[in-house]
Amino acid sequence: MKDTNKSISHIKKKEPNKYRFALILILVLVAIAAALFIFKSCSGEDTPDPTPSGSGIVNDDNAVYGGWDEADTNEIVASLNKKVDEGMINISMNTSPIFTNGTSTGNLMIVNETINRYPQVVEIVRSDTGETIYKSGAIPVGKKIEEAKLDVDLAKGEYECTAMFYNVNPDTGEYLGCAGAVITVTVLE
Repeated sequence: MKDTNKSISHIKKKEPNKYRFALILILVLVAIAAALFIFKSCSGEDTPDPTPSGSGIVNDDNAVYGGWDEADTNEIVASLNKKVDEGMINISMNTSPIFTNGTSTGNLMIVNETINRYPQVVEIVRSDTGETIYKSGAIPVGKKIEEAKLDVDLAKGEYECTAMFYNVNPDTGEYLGCAGAVITVTVLE
């Protein structure tokens, strides 16, 4: 009986090696096929001749020596950094606001941090229905909404929502950009 168990366990140990060998063989074949494809693609067999005569390359008459001047590069980098800074949105709120019932105030704690450049409008949208359950007015930079009522009377339960923060042009009210966060709104009764 012991011999039978040994031979069965011996067979079980060899099977994974067969699978491992087959897997390695397949990987090697795939690697060879990829290498052949890359070699053929880079060999120039199917690449069209850049010059009609085939006598070599023809330089573009518009090409001139030089690159970006350091001053130009610094201006470009500064301009790009300014655009990035202008578009940044720092969002801050309670990600688990609780409401006693569907008509009570809840602890939203929405903050338009002083690092932001624009007023923000915040909309809370239910993930399951797409319904907007809260929309703030414009929140000036450096101000916050600690508590507020929802715009709809929700039944008791937990609701997965997305809080969308919109940067708003202070002169026109136009939305300039947005960022969002998943939150859970809880109604206790």
